[in-house]
Amino acid sequence: MDQLFRKYINSVLNPDEYSKVSEFLANKKNEAAIFNLLKPFWDKALQEDLEVQEPNPDLRNKILQAILIYDRETAQRKLAFSRLKLRIAAILVVGLIISTAFFFRKSAQVPYIAEMQTVSAPYGAKTNFALPDGSLVWLNSGSSVSFISSFEKSRLVSLKGEAFFEVKKNEQPFIVSTEYGDVEAKGTSFNVTSFSGENFQTTLLTGLVQVTAKQTGREVFLQPGQQAGMHGNDLKVANVDAEMFSSWKDGKLIFRNENLPSVTKRLERWYNVKIELSQDQRLSEISYTGILEMESFSEVLQLLKVTAPIDYFYNEKTRTIRIVYKKTNNPI
Repeated sequence: MDQLFRKYINSVLNPDEYSKVSEFLANKKNEAAIFNLLKPFWDKALQEDLEVQEPNPDLRNKILQAILIYDRETAQRKLAFSRLKLRIAAILVVGLIISTAFFFRKSAQVPYIAEMQTVSAPYGAKTNFALPDGSLVWLNSGSSVSFISSFEKSRLVSLKGEAFFEVKKNEQPFIVSTEYGDVEAKGTSFNVTSFSGENFQTTLLTGLVQVTAKQTGREVFLQPGQQAGMHGNDLKVANVDAEMFSSWKDGKLIFRNENLPSVTKRLERWYNVKIELSQDQRLSEISYTGILEMESFSEVLQLLKVTAPIDYFYNEKTRTIRIVYKKTNNPI
């Protein structure tokens, strides 16, 4: 079990090993053994010369939240892309769950164990699951959500990527923390997009949410059918078709006058492929409108090609699709 716990701490367990460790953790009779197994890792994380402080519940909760918000590497399992003729189902449900145990000393002898879980959806896949309070989460391709296994003191989740939330009504605020801003709700449904290097957006379908920009602290409240988006350092609100920004959870990609660079980023995550655009400004001026649902990636490429002056080439060695602007011959 000692070897399994080493792999558990480093998040490298295979599914069978993870099941064994999970069963061991779930058995209350093993609490003493669990403490003895994990204590060396806890002690190593702390500096040996740190003084042990008196228990402070408020500080403990703040530390729990800080750990949750802190950016941590998450394992991503890439799906193999062996050929262009790859057909994807409307929704491929795949979730990678990683759990990490943290110790906090409540007294001189008794430890408090809090488990942080991270659910990840690899590129080319999507998943959905329930949080400890019964709220539902749909996780888009290339995204991850982290949360403390118990919502006793607060309902706080950390998001990287894109997710749709159906929040169960509760007196405690439900907070989604991202790199660019936080979204607070009590009972509502909304979509949050927060991919690194891309536009931060929150789109509300039902209820009421408050969005706070992290860099400026600016706060806005959204009504159903509204979207808060980051424009530079400013957070702006606009009326939108909310379905367009949440349809991905139902297996649909909707594009409305969306430029080619944005389209290719979404296709990369959706089909687990690598797409490169040539350094031609005219490609950024191309926009697309349409709905993708059951199309294979090869069919999507053909659709892009017949609706705009582009061409594409596939490099089997790097498994990369390169898109270039296609010169058209003017009739004489």
